[in-house]
Amino acid sequence: MSLARRVYSIFGVILLVELGLQFYLIAAGALSVWAAQDNAGSVYAAFKTGDKFASLHGFVGTFVIPITILVMIALAFAAGLSRRDKAQTVGLFGLMVIQFLLGVIGSSGSVLAAVIGGLHGLVALAIVGAAGSLVYRTWALRGYVRSTA
Repeated sequence: MSLARRVYSIFGVILLVELGLQFYLIAAGALSVWAAQDNAGSVYAAFKTGDKFASLHGFVGTFVIPITILVMIALAFAAGLSRRDKAQTVGLFGLMVIQFLLGVIGSSGSVLAAVIGGLHGLVALAIVGAAGSLVYRTWALRGYVRSTA
């Protein structure tokens, strides 16, 4: 197995961890707001707390994950992965572009924008599914993990 293929596998796992972090961050932000008491001071404090998590969610989704996927694209070609695996890796980046656009649309403030932006969560699930299947199919570290059974 080539070094590029092993590094691709490692970056695939890193991507899955980053995607899990995204779900955590947005849930923490939303739950801090939903848990606010019904008074202006509590709601204001909850939004300040939630905004920290939402800002981290935006940063990871806008910069960290796309960079990880771009590195994976380069590694897919360096490792000589199959055409299907290369295409799926590039497709992940395409889904991230759609994800970004849905996030921008959804946060523009209108009801219609929120309805369209709600697809942001569904595309996130598609990204996790595509990334998970890609990592499983291209895993190059099978000989490095020993079974305890």
